[in-house]
Amino acid sequence: MARLRLLLTTVAIVCIFFRQLPANAQRAKALVTPITKDVTNQRYTVEIQLKTPLQKQVLTLDLTADYAKVRCSKKSFISSTYTPVDCSDGICKSYEYSGCSICYSPTEPGCHNGTCVVPGVSGLELARDVAAVRSTRGSNPGPYVKAPGVVFACQDDARGPIGVAGMTSSSLALPAQLSLSLGITRKFAMCLPSSSTSRGALFFGSSPYVFLPPPGKDLSTRLVRTPLLKNNVYTDDYYIGLRGIHVDGVDVPFNKSTLHIDSQGRGGTRLETLVPYTQLSPQIYNSLVHVFTNVAKKMKMNLTRADPVDLFNTCFYSKGVGSTRVGPAVPTIDLVLQNNATWRLFGANSMVQVSDKVMCLGFTDVDLDPRTTVVIGSHQIEDNLLEFDLATSTLGLSSSLLFQQTTCSNFNFTSSK
Repeated sequence: MARLRLLLTTVAIVCIFFRQLPANAQRAKALVTPITKDVTNQRYTVEIQLKTPLQKQVLTLDLTADYAKVRCSKKSFISSTYTPVDCSDGICKSYEYSGCSICYSPTEPGCHNGTCVVPGVSGLELARDVAAVRSTRGSNPGPYVKAPGVVFACQDDARGPIGVAGMTSSSLALPAQLSLSLGITRKFAMCLPSSSTSRGALFFGSSPYVFLPPPGKDLSTRLVRTPLLKNNVYTDDYYIGLRGIHVDGVDVPFNKSTLHIDSQGRGGTRLETLVPYTQLSPQIYNSLVHVFTNVAKKMKMNLTRADPVDLFNTCFYSKGVGSTRVGPAVPTIDLVLQNNATWRLFGANSMVQVSDKVMCLGFTDVDLDPRTTVVIGSHQIEDNLLEFDLATSTLGLSSSLLFQQTTCSNFNFTSSK
C-alpha cells in the first residue's frame, strides 16, 4: 500500500512538473509560420514574434540573406531582453564578414560601442532577443515556442517598413539560429502561395508537412531529392545541379558546360525568392523559346504569338488556349536535376497572365555574361514544396501541388486544441 501511495505521489509530481513546463521544454520538433504574397512587388513575407513582451514582426523571406534584419530604434524597438552581441562573441567570429562597431550617437537599440556589426550602407549592429514561432506536428499550428537569444541585425527605421528573414545556410540565418536555440533539425521547408488572398507555409525542423483537402496529404512522403551544391565563392546561397531542360520530352539544346560552377563562382543554377521569374542566359532562353513554340505547334495547342510585354519577350494570345487544373494547356517544361530528379512545370508555373487577352512565357533572358547561368525565380517555385535539409545538403522537392490536387494555401492554420 505504501508503495502504491509513493507511486501515485510520484506520478502526480511528474504531471504537475510537465504542466508547468514551457512549450520549449516539451521539445517541439518543428515550427510553422504563414507566408503571405505581396503582388505589388512580388515579395513574400513571414511572421515571427520578437522582444519582451512579444510583438509581431513581418519579415521579407529571402533565400540569399545571411541574417535576419529587424527595425531598431528607441521608437520602434522596446524590449526588456534586448542584448547587443559583443565583438568577442563566438557567433560574431563565426561570420567572416563581421566587424566591430563605434557608435557616435546616443546609446539605443542598434547603436552601442564594441558590438559586432555586419556590412551594409553602414554597419548594422547584431543583437540578441527572445523570438517565438508556433510549434507544429505537421498538420496545424500549436502553441508558441520561445527561442531565447536569437541573433539579428538592427536595421534603421528609414530603410524600410519591414525587416528581412535571412534563410541561407549561414550560421546567422534563421534556420541555423532556431536549430541552435531549440535543438530542432537543421532543416526548413517552404511552400509559396500563388495569390495575395491565401497563405503559404514555412516550416522549421522535421516533417511531416500535411496539406488539405481531408484526410490531408503528407507531402514529405512525395519528395524527390537532389543535392544542394556548394559554391566556393557565394558559399551560403542555394545551388542545385541542373543537367538539362526538356519540353514535353524534347531536349532543349545548349552548352551544358555553362551549368557548372567555375572557380570564380560563376555559372550554375541558384534558387531565389526575390527574383520573380526564372532568369536564363540568352543562349538557353532562345533555345527554350524555339523548342517550346515548335512543340506547341506540333501538338496543335493554338498558341499565337503576341507582342512582348514588359519583362517578357515571348507572349501569346490567350484566346483559344485550353485551361486545365494545372494552368493553361501548354507544353510541360521539365528541369532535369541530379539524382534523376525532375522538376516539372505545368502552365500555372510556366506562364504569366499579363492581361485579359495575353499570356507570356514566365522566363526572362539576362545579360550576355551573367554571374549565374540559371536563377529559378519565385513564380516557378509557387505551389511547389521545397525542403532544404542543411545537415545533409539536400533539396527535397514535391513539384506542382496543383497536379496533386492541393496547393500551398491548403495548410490548416487553425490552431490545434
